[in-house]
Amino acid sequence: MSATDLRPVLTGLPPLIDDRSSVLVLGSFPSKQSLAKHEYYGNPQNHFWQIMGILFSFDPQAPYGERTTALISNSVAVWDVIAECSREGSGDDAILDATANPLLSLLRDHPNVRHIAFNGGTALRAARVFVPDLFEDGNVESQRFPSTSPRHARLKLEAKLTAWRQLKDWLSPE
Repeated sequence: MSATDLRPVLTGLPPLIDDRSSVLVLGSFPSKQSLAKHEYYGNPQNHFWQIMGILFSFDPQAPYGERTTALISNSVAVWDVIAECSREGSGDDAILDATANPLLSLLRDHPNVRHIAFNGGTALRAARVFVPDLFEDGNVESQRFPSTSPRHARLKLEAKLTAWRQLKDWLSPE
């Protein structure tokens, strides 16, 4: 009996992106709470919206549609490396039978994306396994950022925020 016989296949969320997007934040796969709410970073303990709210001057408690509009209007897109998987709970360490999202197609369709921010080590490792060609594109710079997940609690919000400020540098005109 395989793992998928025991656990249902979970499907991630569609990308938040438009033609203005120049930075793509890539997570690994949405948490149970995020999937239930159909919202990226739907766990209120996740620091993602707090960090983005500080960086881009919007209320991290605003309705989800307002938060996503604020991100998109600041040229920040969001998606996940993994499209589908089986998983018990919400932990990245429990992901099984994963398949990747078509990241290369997304980048071809959105040529203004020049930077990828990996939200944690699992997102970066998954991309290296599933989409190695992503790292061959000299037009796109990528960097691993500290996970905003509540499971990555050894780093406090202030330390995560300091690292994530790089997004603002990427978005500033040169």
